[in-house]
Amino acid sequence: MMASGDVETQVLYEQSGVFIHTTQDEAGDVLFGGKIQVIRKSDGAYIEWNPIREIENHSPEKTETDWTVVNAVSYQRENSKVTENVTVAQPSRRSRYAMSFPLVDTKTIRRSKRGLGWSYLMFVLKDGVSLPPLHFHEGGSTALVKELKKHVIISTNLTDSCQLIVLPHNTDALTQSFTELKIMGETSATKFFKDPYTATMGGFSKVTNFLRDTLTTPTASRPFDEYAELMADLPSILSVNSEAEQSYEMVVPESRLGPRPEVERRDPLTKAEWESHLDKEGRVIEVPELLKKIFQGGMDPSIRRDVWKFILKYYPWNSTRTERIALRKRKEDEYFCMKAQWKTITPEQEKRFSTIRERKNIIGMSIKDKDVIRTDRTHAYYEGEHNPHLEILNDVLMTYCQYNFDLGYVQGMSDLLSPILMIMEKEVDAFWCFAGFLDELGLVMNFDMEQEGMRNQLMQLNSMMQIVDPKLYSYLQSKECSNLYFCFRWLLIWFKREFTMDNICRVWEVMWTGLPCKNFHFLMCLAILDGERDLLERENYDFNDILKHVNELSFHIDIEVILRRAEGIYLQLLEYPDLPQALRDVIGLTLEENGTAEDGSHASESSIEVLADPSE
Repeated sequence: MMASGDVETQVLYEQSGVFIHTTQDEAGDVLFGGKIQVIRKSDGAYIEWNPIREIENHSPEKTETDWTVVNAVSYQRENSKVTENVTVAQPSRRSRYAMSFPLVDTKTIRRSKRGLGWSYLMFVLKDGVSLPPLHFHEGGSTALVKELKKHVIISTNLTDSCQLIVLPHNTDALTQSFTELKIMGETSATKFFKDPYTATMGGFSKVTNFLRDTLTTPTASRPFDEYAELMADLPSILSVNSEAEQSYEMVVPESRLGPRPEVERRDPLTKAEWESHLDKEGRVIEVPELLKKIFQGGMDPSIRRDVWKFILKYYPWNSTRTERIALRKRKEDEYFCMKAQWKTITPEQEKRFSTIRERKNIIGMSIKDKDVIRTDRTHAYYEGEHNPHLEILNDVLMTYCQYNFDLGYVQGMSDLLSPILMIMEKEVDAFWCFAGFLDELGLVMNFDMEQEGMRNQLMQLNSMMQIVDPKLYSYLQSKECSNLYFCFRWLLIWFKREFTMDNICRVWEVMWTGLPCKNFHFLMCLAILDGERDLLERENYDFNDILKHVNELSFHIDIEVILRRAEGIYLQLLEYPDLPQALRDVIGLTLEENGTAEDGSHASESSIEVLADPSE
């Protein structure tokens, strides 16, 4: 043990002959020789690199390309105005070239290709900051990675063998259950997330790294340059005006929406109505009319098992009964072939297949220890310690990892599968409907490791609120909540945690129709918030109050009221002549004058089902 101030540390690994290469003058490359250490501190493992001695004749004024640690939470290129939050440790004064950062703050490690001179490792932190490559002149890079694997999970990127992906060993840090998402209370807070905002966002696994890793300080203290850097790779949905108000708001037209129309909904689709849409050979006929009925009222629970297979792209609408029997047989064979791939891997094979081993480790911790045993356990279909439905749920999720191995399992997938399995009951049918939900209907983008899909949706929802409810948007802005991150869970798993099992089935089948526009779930979010506006303003809820209140709306939302209100918002947008083109694109409006498509209908292009093509 050795002490540094009042903090005890222990050196776990040390390697000398590790150099930073940088060009600082006309003489060419300058090599900073030093040693790298893995050190255990009170809050976890750290990586530290220190030069053997301070490099002479290279003043800070002449150093333009090297990196220095500037404070306890920032890493900054010298002579740059942009400081990026990465949570690194304050170095000692012995050298301005020393670097030290928590291992858990590492996102990826890039390693050199074999046979290209000295091996090197380049650490990329969770804010996207790339630290200088460390060149191992005396070897030892492989040994270092081996040491790091004792503290974190390191797996090779399947599409880039030179990139190592770093995930924490701690399963609570890796995948906290949605059931533990509470604004208040210490169970969801960690030493990294001290405020209720980040504690709320801490339960979304790797999908929410965007939130957890970029929002470890309250919004008010985040400089705009950081937001600009985080959003730089996204489409220009919002107009960024850094010189003016330093926000990412779009220019809102001065005109306002017209009055919101009253919307009437119908009774659920009955079995007799469903059968009237089947011809003699079992083909589904008049599909647009059928989808309209489902959108306006959902369907009777007794026909969900049949209808969902079509609406989730398992069965083609124009397939006959005979064709569906043959199709299901092929799909059954395909499913059990994939299932056998992970079921039959022997321990000896696993020892020699690190990708499978590491993936099974992550999935095993996430599914068996977290999601499966706690998914909808209060529902009769899943209750009981040895419920066979839980095993099926687990097997379907594991098999999906073979079906989409690049993505694998991500926290929240069990929420999407659970109602589908309950309706389908049969394992094969549940799998293909689940795959259709994710892959064919586009939900898979919500689980992308880079979170670009979720970032896009949050920004689009932000811009839409400015048009639909500028008063509420202004209020949220004043309370530093206009980023709408409290809607993250709604968007991620399509309101699964906000409604009872019966009601979420109704919500989903309505949204699966793709009517009356694409991204109808945005209008659902706005409809829910519209109903809370008066309370938020009357009680003058602040930042934390708003987050707590939104979280407590779960299971207290009137489904029919929200569906009517959301459709009413759509009709307002449809008739709004000044709706920016960016927002027309978001909800798929390709309209002529008076909000009517060329075919005379109000149907629009949908991300789920194209009902009419205005160009034809």
